[in-house]
Amino acid sequence: MPMGTTHRRLNTAISVPLAAGALWLKWDSGYIVSLLAGFHFATYFMNPDLDLNSLGYKSWGWLRFIWWPYQKMLAHRCFLSHFPVISTILRIIYLLWFPAVLLLLLGTSVRAAAWETLFDWFPVLGPYLVVFILGMIFSDTLHAIFDTSSTELKTFFRGTRRRGNSRNFFAHHQQETPGWANRRRAGRR
Repeated sequence: MPMGTTHRRLNTAISVPLAAGALWLKWDSGYIVSLLAGFHFATYFMNPDLDLNSLGYKSWGWLRFIWWPYQKMLAHRCFLSHFPVISTILRIIYLLWFPAVLLLLLGTSVRAAAWETLFDWFPVLGPYLVVFILGMIFSDTLHAIFDTSSTELKTFFRGTRRRGNSRNFFAHHQQETPGWANRRRAGRR
């Protein structure tokens, strides 16, 4: 598994071809900025390693207390913290508890103004928000790919594969292998 700085360097390097690809597809500049903002936000602040005392966790500064319950609820590299799309959406939903509590504490007039503003701006900003989330999903997917491929390469070069100790994605993430994955592995042999 690569260190947090390695993840950041790899994602930063990949953001250049990502932007070039979006330009080549003739995306609107607002969508490109939104995609890259989501990609880098997930890389630096909302990465799958928030379930550890990691670089991403420390990036939150004094607000890192928000992620303490998340760390206690999820084991590192479990399905809910490291599986692309699902883990991204889960972290977004989890993060919404903080502004929700703030709105509850600030009173009804502030809540009403926030709802009105949200409904006024959502039709305009909604598409950019979707692209922002897609950037986050892409970053998390790369994180999972780098974790898995790094571990598989280390295992391969240590020679443990030749001794019959190869691990699949689920074993790598300390989870029980589902039946469909076992049948698929048996078919490849």
